[in-house]
Amino acid sequence: MTSSSPNPEAPPAEPQLRLTEEHFINRELSWLAFNSRVLDEVARVDLPVLERVKFLAITASNLDEFFMVRIGGLQLLREQGLRVRDNAGLTPTQQWEQVQQQAAAFVARQYAILQQLVPLMKEQGIRRLLSADLSPAQRTLLREYFDEHIFPVLSPVVVDDTGARAAIPALNIILLCTVTGGESGHTEKRHVLLPLPANLPRHVLVPDPDGGQFLYVNLEDVVAIFIGEFFPAEKVSAPARFRVSRNTDITVDDESAFDLASEMEEVLEQRLKSPAIRIEIETGASREHTRIIRDLCGARTAQIYDIPGELDLRAYFQIAGISGFEELKVDPWDSPPSTSITPGESIFDAIKRGDILLHHPYESFDPILALVEEAAADPNVIAIKQILYRTAKNSRIISALIRAAQAGKHVTVLVELKARFDEARNLERANDLINAGAQIIYGVAGLKTHAKVCLVMRRESGHMTRYMHFGTGNYNEATSKLYTDISLLTCRADFGTDASAFFNTVTGRSRFVHFNKLSMAPYGLRERLLSMIRSETARARQGEAAEIMLKMNALEDRQMIAALYEASHAGVKIRLNVRGICCLRPGIKGISENISVVSIIDRYLEHARIFWFRQGGKPAVFIASADFMNRNLSKRVELLTPVEDREARKRLQHILEVHFADTARGRVLKADGTWHLPNVTAAKTIRSQEQFAREMIKRARQANESPDVLVPHTPK
Repeated sequence: MTSSSPNPEAPPAEPQLRLTEEHFINRELSWLAFNSRVLDEVARVDLPVLERVKFLAITASNLDEFFMVRIGGLQLLREQGLRVRDNAGLTPTQQWEQVQQQAAAFVARQYAILQQLVPLMKEQGIRRLLSADLSPAQRTLLREYFDEHIFPVLSPVVVDDTGARAAIPALNIILLCTVTGGESGHTEKRHVLLPLPANLPRHVLVPDPDGGQFLYVNLEDVVAIFIGEFFPAEKVSAPARFRVSRNTDITVDDESAFDLASEMEEVLEQRLKSPAIRIEIETGASREHTRIIRDLCGARTAQIYDIPGELDLRAYFQIAGISGFEELKVDPWDSPPSTSITPGESIFDAIKRGDILLHHPYESFDPILALVEEAAADPNVIAIKQILYRTAKNSRIISALIRAAQAGKHVTVLVELKARFDEARNLERANDLINAGAQIIYGVAGLKTHAKVCLVMRRESGHMTRYMHFGTGNYNEATSKLYTDISLLTCRADFGTDASAFFNTVTGRSRFVHFNKLSMAPYGLRERLLSMIRSETARARQGEAAEIMLKMNALEDRQMIAALYEASHAGVKIRLNVRGICCLRPGIKGISENISVVSIIDRYLEHARIFWFRQGGKPAVFIASADFMNRNLSKRVELLTPVEDREARKRLQHILEVHFADTARGRVLKADGTWHLPNVTAAKTIRSQEQFAREMIKRARQANESPDVLVPHTPK
């Protein structure tokens, strides 16, 4: 049927569905299901052992953040006695209880799989040595290492001291021992803490007399072996080992903050002393030591976890990355340069030829680095404006911005100080930019700035041309090799006008103005997406073919879910690719039977946001920095960017279609909230990430092999 082009700006029809709590999945339980899907990768016997070890470390890191942020917030709600229910009908107490139960089962599965990995690593020459495994020569070398590198650094703290609680930093491994001694027949007994600093290596390497093996002793084991050195002529008990997670759900009141940087420094200090959320105690601690740990950490509300193995599995990131064992890792996939850019060509000339769409990490992140670095050195560039949310440790982006400011260019950088867990680094790099002469804005009052945009102003033939990068991921060259994201480089004039207006809004407190192309949260982005969904809904009700494809990290916002339910009810075919949290239930008769949801867990972290709407056969396609979460749509500064280049739109549609066809790493969500791998009967499975890697390598090869002379085929 031909399109009658329903007006997307028309007032929405009255909702026809009455939604209840049974139509929603709890956000916290959905997140735990996501981390369980990551843990499934650790259990895959077809993966190389160090790849499995890497995924194990990822699950541990994920769980740490989940407890510190989400469970910390739930705990505060419980303590306040609030009984407000979430969309799924659960009170904070009910959520907390279910989360603790599922988290305990998750941790038990983590360590059960670890016990399977340890002998596999040992067979390949990667071994953690315990005290009983050490030869006299190895013990002597460890003693020398302890005396030089560990003993001078550690500071024992007596539990009776008022500073004992302050000596329990979050996420560090801490040893608690009992020391007895005394003179003239008088016996003294005291309990002592030994916090292990995070800047000491977790693994102490031990030479292999036969060569070829990677032998190591954990730092806490080394300290336990030589702990008597701290207390000469006294008796020291076997130390208990524990680790504390604290509530980091503490935010700055930036509406009233006089100096946001100073306020954020105070927040970071508060987090060091915030309430304990989780206490992990390695199996084997005595009852007395367990009681002391509970009392020290204020464990009235924190959950105690008995850990059947070594603490802090994040350390397996280092094991997964050791050199010399490449056969135990996955074969790397190349990140070839974009075929849209000629080698050695100015990035400005390349963008002027037409929009450039990049799919990272299958295509290199270098063009984005080149845009900022070339702008910093180009005398025709007058100004650079950029949003920085999370950056690499030694960021080339920031270094280029510093050089640009030092060269006298007008550099404006919005540095988001409220980027959780990156606050300290962002403060430090902001100071570097200030010292170079850049104009720094510390975010927007009351909102996190999460948009990904860079604007370069360049004088060309007496006119000013705007070059832009819009992206779905951070300006971080390190994570760009690990996260899948989309970049759009353009110099379209109407996009440039909008980009300038955007920066004026967020940096100059200008009154928000309507954009011609872009949409900005919290002013209009939600409404733009809703209008697109409702347009498809209206088309379906008129008997047209209607279809929506959405790719995002999380789907939680009730209004967006309700709109998708309405569209499904009207007959719109909806396919969702949601990596993590998904609070929507697909497959409910009369509600969501036209909705399917797939989650891709594979080598790279799926991070791109792509939104596709059929629109009567003339698809509207967008990339965004925002997920369908209330925080993104209502509490953050985000950008939605339309993709207008025809080939770029086709590429994005292809990316979506391949993801939905993934039968190797794609898990399908059922109406009951469980996730399942599809039943594959075909001889050949489809693995989307592998297919993208092959396609990019093939494209690069074809570009390199293009003949200089075109030879026509003539009929015989």
